[in-house]
Amino acid sequence: MKTEPRAWRIHAMGTYFNFQLRVASQRDTERLADATERLLRSMEASWSRFLADSELSSLNQSGEQRHPSTLLKLAVFEALSAHRLTGGYFDPRVKRALDHLGYDRTFADLGTGSELTLGQGSTPARPDSDFCAAFDEHADVLRIGSEPIDLGGIGKGLALRMLSDHLRHSESGSHLIEAGGDIRTHLDPRDDEPWFVDIESPFSSARLPMLVRIRSGAIATSSLKVRNWKVGGQAKHHIIDPATMDSARSDLYAVTVVDADSARAEVFSKWIFLLGEDRGLELARDREIAALLINSVGGVRYSSAWKRYMQVQAEGSTRATGCILSEVSSPLEPVSVSA
Repeated sequence: MKTEPRAWRIHAMGTYFNFQLRVASQRDTERLADATERLLRSMEASWSRFLADSELSSLNQSGEQRHPSTLLKLAVFEALSAHRLTGGYFDPRVKRALDHLGYDRTFADLGTGSELTLGQGSTPARPDSDFCAAFDEHADVLRIGSEPIDLGGIGKGLALRMLSDHLRHSESGSHLIEAGGDIRTHLDPRDDEPWFVDIESPFSSARLPMLVRIRSGAIATSSLKVRNWKVGGQAKHHIIDPATMDSARSDLYAVTVVDADSARAEVFSKWIFLLGEDRGLELARDREIAALLINSVGGVRYSSAWKRYMQVQAEGSTRATGCILSEVSSPLEPVSVSA
């Protein structure tokens, strides 16, 4: 079908949200851009740990928030659900660890690969109980206990979900939203052309020799490529292992997951990353998660469910460099199936 793509960009929640519509008038694009920016500002005011006057900052300071917004309740209880689903591998109570490692500011202020000199403080202790949140409907109070929380990753997934829902309900047609490497797509029923998404190598700016073919759904990646820095000469990154309250030590370098929901894709990608290559593939197999795993030496493996979305690039497409495609005789053939 003939298309007249329209696009806009909004900086919010420490990253850029990039919007693309396949068919829209200039007037509709301007209207939708204004509406999505208002929605993003509301989310930022609720979920940001970098804004001193956000609802989350208030909640973290006292352990409770009176008259919480629907947005705050949604994010906290999505985090609680993810904590229970993953058996604690996802735990929002990592704010003290992030602050201790120097990630107490936006990443634009921190900077990839920077060297930080921090005070000599001990690593925060692991919480001695499961994460628990409760909402007192009578008193209109949300409580999380004494341990502050971070809603960054799951908040981005929720934002993509809600922004896509807003565009869909506004009858915007087929659209794609990208934020920090995570993607949410919607395909109008009248549109017969799926979205094709490149997978970037975590070791270079080259693309892997495959595309993700997706209609309506979400793609989330947990990777060490961008959000990494050093503290006292030691490499650190933003994926915190709740068991150690330190940057996770994994034999994986990047995990990409395709799922129907962007928040769940975010949770699954981190869960697999924390488990490591073999156990992560086992989880993907058991739960039928579409996952692509790249280990620390560039080996690429993927779950059987990933095949539903994978399309190998044709001759002449950009080829990956810096990644070893395991058991592949040609860089234009599929990587070997695992799990």
